Amino acid sequence: MARKIKYWQQRFGPLNTEPYHHHFDVRQIPDLDDEGLAYMLTHVRGINMLDLNETEITNDSIKLLTHLEYVNELRAKDCYHLDNGCISSLNQLEELVFLHLKDTRITIDGLLQLNQLKKLKTLMFSADDVTGIKEKLVQLKLMLPECEITINSKPYVYNTIDLFIYGIKKQPVTYRLKIKNQLIVQDWSQWLTQPGDSYIEAAAQGPYAVDDVEWLEINPIEKNVEGTVLPVNEIDHTAEILKLMDWLWFPYVIKDRIISVYLLQREI
Repeated sequence: MARKIKYWQQRFGPLNTEPYHHHFDVRQIPDLDDEGLAYMLTHVRGINMLDLNETEITNDSIKLLTHLEYVNELRAKDCYHLDNGCISSLNQLEELVFLHLKDTRITIDGLLQLNQLKKLKTLMFSADDVTGIKEKLVQLKLMLPECEITINSKPYVYNTIDLFIYGIKKQPVTYRLKIKNQLIVQDWSQWLTQPGDSYIEAAAQGPYAVDDVEWLEINPIEKNVEGTVLPVNEIDHTAEILKLMDWLWFPYVIKDRIISVYLLQREI
């Protein structure tokens, strides 16, 4: 049961009026609730490291934090009242670089909505079935490419081919595989997929082991035909594709607008 503000006023007495804090730590108050945190933050304007671990705060406390000028690091491990209802508030804490949500009720679906946390470098959370959310974890990494993802206290290791396949297939482009020791030029394919670990397949080719692929050709030009009289409208997706290649450190060459990519399978 939430305690009234008067209870916290009597318990803590006069507050520290310092507006900015390097480390604001309330772990020593495990029964701290929303009213208690609101009272303690009465004069606070900004916090570098806010430690709420193992307290009884709810989503309302995360909403309260949006009124601060900044929070750089937020630790909310074992705050079991937190769920996806606080995601919109977390998304407003755009100065976050560290976010610890292990053993809360926040799920991968909620985390995939944190698209405003561009500065986030570390994200820690829990999942009951890590294997079952593999594709969503790939989505999360592509959304937060500079962020280290830690699940159940273990850093999650990504395969660059997984990231490449998911990232590239969102683009309306065409593909074809150049297989080692084969001279045949294949037709362009509308889709690319990964039928199993270390395998790759296009609509007109495969599946092939990634190690058997010499390079992948991508035609980045999307052509839209608008009627029978108007000319073909071309949309060039080269910039988006090269951004993905540079992030994955995949070598590539461009000739006659076609991008030839050398797939490097490694863990990051």
